[in-house]
Amino acid sequence: MVDSLFRTSVPGIFAIGDVAAFPLKMYNRIARVEHVDHARKSAHHCVETLLTSQTKAYDYLPYFYSRVFEYEGSPRKVWWQFYGDNVGETVEVGNFDPKIATFWIDSDSRLKGVFLESGSSEEFALLPQLAKSQPIVDKAKLKAATSVENALDIARSSL
Repeated sequence: MVDSLFRTSVPGIFAIGDVAAFPLKMYNRIARVEHVDHARKSAHHCVETLLTSQTKAYDYLPYFYSRVFEYEGSPRKVWWQFYGDNVGETVEVGNFDPKIATFWIDSDSRLKGVFLESGSSEEFALLPQLAKSQPIVDKAKLKAATSVENALDIARSSL
């Protein structure tokens, strides 16, 4: 376990990446994140802390992605992104033709996490905004959404 600057309990020793359990500031809990995005960002934050007088706490938005199913020449880009926390009730929208989205909504109707497969660059750009702001969303409207685009518009209107 490390603090928000990646210091361990041993003076002068730091730990980063997926080996380090760190304070996940936006969710007020300790977490381990096993993904290249966090590994890169935690390394950058730790080095910046070591080389400067910067003491700003690491504030990471959990992010996962995969392009493992993206085939060159394929008309359909099958890749996905997830931002936020996977807690609460899920609302799934879409039928993989060509997209699917999932929203994680907590008991206070706050959007905690969002997953999108095969979205456009504009749609993918919306995901971190939604996850970071954790807006209150109308779960019934999301469940009634007729398409992924419609569901993302409903979520966007909550910002």
